[in-house]
Amino acid sequence: GTIPSHGKGIRVGQFAELPRTYSQNDVNTFGTLIGDFNPVHFPASTNDNSRHNNDEKQQLPIYEKPIVHGILLSSLFSTIFGTLIPGCIYRSQSLKFHRPVYVDEEVYGRVVVKRVRQINSTRSGGGVLCTCATTVNKLGNLGGENNNTISDTNDKEDDVLFISGEAQVWLPGVT
Repeated sequence: GTIPSHGKGIRVGQFAELPRTYSQNDVNTFGTLIGDFNPVHFPASTNDNSRHNNDEKQQLPIYEKPIVHGILLSSLFSTIFGTLIPGCIYRSQSLKFHRPVYVDEEVYGRVVVKRVRQINSTRSGGGVLCTCATTVNKLGNLGGENNNTISDTNDKEDDVLFISGEAQVWLPGVT
């Protein structure tokens, strides 16, 4: 990517990326940590009725493989910011989920700087408020589907879009 380490000299158009593949163990650990045991995140067995809502006798959606929690995927953005710019403060994040990401599917998080605003404050010490487009993508094509590629946040034509949004991050002390 092109976002400078520690955010010094950050400018509109710069970007950073982080590849990641989530295992079933990652999904199980996250689900346990947050108490989310939605059966779409866990493997179905032929003798398992957990994919049915027994109260309403209605079958829940069955996916080809367990899907990764969307919020776990979106943590890629915080990882990018926190690793690249230690001490930054996440202010906000919007998310739109376009399609599921399956366990063991390689994806990458991408942030693209859209706005940079200098903050001069004696109380906070000043810094930069940075607004970034955020996406989770996968290289390649999903069998000719409309991949929802967003050209201003993603410069790889054949990428598949899974999550899009916008983040605001404060970089204290950065000028």
